[in-house]
Amino acid sequence: MKLVDLSVKDFLNIVDSKSPAPGGGSVSALASSLGCTLARMVAHLTFDKKKYKDLSELEKEVFLETFEEIDKYRKILENLIDKDTEAYNLVMAGYKLPKETEEEKEIRSIVIEKNLKLATDTPLEICRISEKTLKLLKIILKYGNKNAITDLGVSAILLYSGIEGGVLNVKINLASLNDETFKIKTLNQLDEILITAKKLKKEILDVVNESL
Repeated sequence: MKLVDLSVKDFLNIVDSKSPAPGGGSVSALASSLGCTLARMVAHLTFDKKKYKDLSELEKEVFLETFEEIDKYRKILENLIDKDTEAYNLVMAGYKLPKETEEEKEIRSIVIEKNLKLATDTPLEICRISEKTLKLLKIILKYGNKNAITDLGVSAILLYSGIEGGVLNVKINLASLNDETFKIKTLNQLDEILITAKKLKKEILDVVNESL
């Protein structure tokens, strides 16, 4: 059974165990998934409101497209919950390969490097998708039901938490890689995502707090 198909209680219990996976990466993807669902909840609570119905057709179209885009990102993040654990298991399988001969050592090293890059790409994707969703929150915030504005604040916090968690998981995998070019390129991507995401989260939370 996939992690995403477990009950909330069963997922919590499997994380709260001696098994190292699912761990921080899968939990980060879950946090961002929850951020998506809260954003969409606010949209659901907006569609029937008079203020929404009074919007121009173009504004309604933008809002609906944003609503659908966030659902697409939610589904990607749900898939990443399991994908992160699968990537971790691949890395562990690489470390368990035989290393008695020089040939075995070389094969093992190649496999580990390859699997570490895969394990890096998954949390990096969590960061990318979470940042994209944070940008879309600005649209929901602009036109969404103001009675649910704090839910958008929580959404922003969860998405940013997913990014920070993803960053940590990227960095721990990069630390074991030998490909310096790949490392530098990936770290630069992380820096750009974090700078943008931090700014977006602050802008959203500033609006939320000012409304309270």
